[in-house]
Amino acid sequence: MNRLTAVGFTLASVLLNAGCASIVKGSTQTISISSNVDGAEVFLDGQRIGTTPFTGIVPKNKGFLMVQKSGFKTANVALSRSLEPIFWGNIITGGTLGSITDFASGAAYQYAPASYQVDLNKEGQAQTDFERRVAARKFAMVYLDRISADLAHGSGDYLNALIAIVNGDKGGGANAVAIRKALVASDADPVRFGNQIIEMI
Repeated sequence: MNRLTAVGFTLASVLLNAGCASIVKGSTQTISISSNVDGAEVFLDGQRIGTTPFTGIVPKNKGFLMVQKSGFKTANVALSRSLEPIFWGNIITGGTLGSITDFASGAAYQYAPASYQVDLNKEGQAQTDFERRVAARKFAMVYLDRISADLAHGSGDYLNALIAIVNGDKGGGANAVAIRKALVASDADPVRFGNQIIEMI
């Protein structure tokens, strides 16, 4: 067997295995849904699946996420899906029938991203105030490590940026001491830290 033939057999084997895996992956996927409000009801295409924070296995063929809680405006999110990379292996190796089945069941897709942050706006809350709270929470969660490093050094760009977002144009009581207390109270958990931060606004 020459080298080119060996490579061909190897490639065919990989694609065949990938094609089979498209069905093995199944028609469900684990997703996570969090919010600035705990206990908000989560609906997937109109069917209630739990409350925030939610982590669970759901069908891949759904399209819309709805999060609601009394006293807050309902949030609707279109779920983003992409074709599973291994789906193409099934097509290349001639698995057309299996591919059609995968499309129908949702197995050909994956939710991307698989984690969603859905922030709810209080009824009567000013949009600018809501946007500032969302920005502060997200900044705190995403840059928790850098904010922690700035606190260890006593100052820094990320710490100063968070303080500026929290205090806004009118100023406020956020400072390095308050941010440190929030970090300690959250046990350096990103979600809990974000929630601690918006309590300062």
